[in-house]
Order: sequence, then C-alpha cells, then structure tokens
Amino acid sequence: MKSRFAMPLFALGALVLLFSCSGLDNDTLATLDGKPVLLEKFTAQNPAARFADKDQEYIDSKIDDFVRKALFVQVALERGLDKNPEIQAKKTATERRQMLQYVYNRAIVDAVISEEALLASYNRSGKELKARHILVQFAGGPRSRSDRSKFDARTIMDEIKKRLAGGENFEALAKEFTEDPSGKENGGDLGWFSWGRMVGPFQDAAFALEPGETSDVVETDFGFHIIKLEAARDIERGSFEDEKENLKNQARKEKGQELTQKANAFLAAQKQAAGFDMNTDNIHEFFLLFDKSPLKQAPLDAVFTELNFTAPVFTLNGEELGKDWIVNQLKSLDDGQKPRFKSENQLMTIFEQLVTQALIVDFGYANKYDQEPAFASDIDKVLERYVYDAFIDSEINQNLDPTEEELTGFYEANKSAKYMDKKKVQVREVFVKDSLLAVDLKKRIDAGEELEKLAAMYTERKATKDKQGELPPFQEGRYGMMGKKAFSLKPDEIAGPIKLGNGYSIIKLEKIIPEAAKPYSRVKGRVRTEIVSELRTKRTESVYAELKKDHPVKINYAAAHAFYAAASGK
Repeated sequence: MKSRFAMPLFALGALVLLFSCSGLDNDTLATLDGKPVLLEKFTAQNPAARFADKDQEYIDSKIDDFVRKALFVQVALERGLDKNPEIQAKKTATERRQMLQYVYNRAIVDAVISEEALLASYNRSGKELKARHILVQFAGGPRSRSDRSKFDARTIMDEIKKRLAGGENFEALAKEFTEDPSGKENGGDLGWFSWGRMVGPFQDAAFALEPGETSDVVETDFGFHIIKLEAARDIERGSFEDEKENLKNQARKEKGQELTQKANAFLAAQKQAAGFDMNTDNIHEFFLLFDKSPLKQAPLDAVFTELNFTAPVFTLNGEELGKDWIVNQLKSLDDGQKPRFKSENQLMTIFEQLVTQALIVDFGYANKYDQEPAFASDIDKVLERYVYDAFIDSEINQNLDPTEEELTGFYEANKSAKYMDKKKVQVREVFVKDSLLAVDLKKRIDAGEELEKLAAMYTERKATKDKQGELPPFQEGRYGMMGKKAFSLKPDEIAGPIKLGNGYSIIKLEKIIPEAAKPYSRVKGRVRTEIVSELRTKRTESVYAELKKDHPVKINYAAAHAFYAAASGK
C-alpha cells in the first residue's frame, strides 16, 4: 500500500538542504541556551489536522508561542518557582488525582483488557463487514420492547433457522420476522460496519463468519439475532500503537460491567487489608453535635475544626483516625469542592470515600507507579503549567492597571474603529396575521386614519401594543423584508402590507438615528479589557526580548514545515 506520507525525492533533497542551513537536526524544533526542544513535543500538542488549512505564517506564529512559553518555563524553574509552597501544594493535589486514575488504569483496566485482547481487536479492526440480521425480541431484555416470553422468542428463531436450512431467502425472512424497524423495509440490511460498532456478542458472532455464512442464534440486550455475512473488505488504519488508545476506550465501553465488578473487588480487598472499620458510636455523637450547631452549610473539615471533635471516627491500618487525618485530606481542596452533609448516612459515605481514595493513592505509590515514565511525564507537564502561570502572574500581569487618562485616551483613539453604534431606524408598526385585515388597515391609513391609533387597536405584536406599535430602534439586518424596506423610507413615509413571518406588517418610519460613537460610560469595561490585553502583549514581547539576551534562542522552522508537509502529502 502506498504511504500517504510518501514524498518525492527532490522534495526530500530540499528538506535536507533546509536542515543543513538551519544548523539543527530534523528532530529539533529549537534550542534554548543550546539545550534542544524536541520537535515531537510541539507536534504532540499540535497534530497535523490542526494545521491542515493553515499557511506557514500561521504555523510559525504557533511555534513562536510554543518556544516563548518554553523559555519562560525554563527561567521560572531556574528561579525556583517550582519550590513555591503554593505550587507544591497544587502539584501534590494534582498528583494524587492523577494517581487515582492511574491506579484504575493499571490495576483495573489493564487487568480486564489485556494487551493480547487489544491486539486481537486491532486485527479485527482492519476489516469491515456487510451483513443482514433478523431480530426477535423478548420480555426482560434491557433494550427490548416486547412482552413475548423468551421461550416463545426462541421457538420463533428455531422456526426461522429451519426455513433457512430449507433454502428460503434470508432477506425475505427478515422482512417477515425481524423486529428491527428499518429491517422490515430493507430485509435486515445493516450496511457496512467495522469492529466496535455493534454490541459485543453480535460483533463476536459476525466477525467469526465467512462471507455467505449464517450464524447460530445470538443473544444480546436487544433480543435474539440470526446474522448473515454478505461481504468483507479491508480498511486503512494506523499502526497498533497509533490505534491502541482508541481500541482501549472501545473495550472499556464493551466491558463496563466487568470493569465495575473488578473495581469493586479491588476496593473491597484494599479496605479489608487495611482493616478499615468505622466507629459508629463516635460518628453518631459527632453528628448529634453537628445537628445542634449553626454549621449546617459548612464543609466537613470546618465542622470538625469548629466543634473541636477529637474522638476517632474510624480505624485504618491499625490507627484510630479522625479530625487531623480528615482535615489533612481535605486541605488541598477549594471550599466549593469540599464535602458537605445533611445526614449521618451521608457522613459515613464521605468517610468511606476519603479512605478509599487514600488507599488507592497509597497503593499507587507502594507499587511505584509515580516512577513510571508516563506518570512522571504527566506530572512534569502539570508542574510546567503551574510555574508558567506563576511566571506570567509575576512578570507580566503585575500592575496592569491603566489610569483613567489612559482609558479615555484609548477610547478616543479607537472610537471610530471599535466603539460605533451603527445607523438605526425607528418605526411604528401594525402587525396582523390576517392578510385581508392588513389590506383593509392600509386602506384606512391611506384614507387618513392614524397608524398609531390603529396599532393600539389591532397590532398582534404584544410588546408594542401599549406603545401604539412603536418598535425599539434597530440596525440593518433585522426583521427581514420589513427591516429592509424601513431603511429605504424617509421619515413619516408609510409602507405595507409587508409579509413578515406568519403575518403582515404595515410600517411608518419615525426617525433615522445616524451612526454615532457609543458613550464612554457604556463601553468603559470593554475599553479596559482591550487596553490591558494590548499592555499584556507588549509586556510579554518585552520580557521575552530581554530574556533572549541571556538565554540565546534558535528556532528551526524548517523542521516543523517538513513535518506538516509530509503529513499532508505535499
């Protein structure tokens, strides 16, 4: 198969020339102080699809942003911002959350979804099938709508099998028997489908068939099926490693019940091994104190602290634990995230959840998951984000408070470009849904009756009835043909009836409101936002320029251009 990444030899030669001129190899996007920033780090965050319709100037701007951020992170780390207690606390909290997911993936998902199973799914995913099926439902199936007994449904399927064995046409039998709504019309035709599109037992049976073969009776959540495979074809896909995560996500959906059972068994084993046991007497005493206190809306750690309840509420790993352990577990959470409770049962559930999370995290560290490259890499990215944010706050965002003089000056300088109210018109209207009534009203207006009085009597636009049909001023583009006509009138001119939605509009132009600048008081907030954005951009460029004097930066744009050109087949 021809690779979609293939490039003409002359193009490869040109790229070699570009790389040699840049002084950097084709795996290096940039160097900071001579240290490489790998191209794959940039392309991992910016897949080729993101730049499919973008020119090189756009790609270069994203490279510049990426390299600038990398330099800011490097300088932040050199200055020790990663040692800041607040950042360390945020990192620890994130690491614990990450560990919860990591343990689930390693101890639960990997145990249920093996590498061999994923490889088998991958091998099947290279094929598409074209099949028909006959569905007969029965009562009790999770996705069945039938009140037929399972025995009766199986009897029908056995009859269908017998008739198929006798040579009857599958499509005709599907039209006669299937309870798949679309199958009645198309003879059970499912079209082409790939692995992962059908429920587990159905696809297992379908992918085990050869073209022309018919399955035995297959049971799924929908009912009983008989499947006939009509054709199979190969489809293009990525490598196993490229497709692995998608395959795993699909397997999670298919094995949801098994994963839940495995997770429950794992958690039960952890709690049993740790000797977790609640002290219900002390929990009851704590709840009684809480119930009599004014702390009903307070988070759990604040309740413990305010009540100064020091008796243990559960046993874990041979220790009797309570207030200090719980407050410590919750200290990294914002108040909005901290648990609150209304009943004693809710309180015990919270204790169990806190203990369960702590045991999972301890299990992860005991098994040294934090030392695995994938976990460590994720935490490094988190730390980089935190130190970058801290650097921006300290070096860029400090003292970005424009004076009133600067705000008004910015407003005056940009008034005509940014803060104009477009030309508007104000009309008075009679709107009715009856076309004959609309024609009659127009004749009465032409004969001298006032539109204002007729609007008060007849208009069906409720919002304007008390205002004698007066509509709020509007810009071009509103009210369809009526609005278009309004902008062609002169003051006091009348037009209509004009078809508008489900009715008819007769209008009189009251006045034209020319384009004018919006008052400063109305746009002050927007002015401040825009001037601060400009100041932030200028300061960012200034800080970057200063840092580059002591931290030489060299960027290899050609490497990125080559990567995205190859990915697009250019």
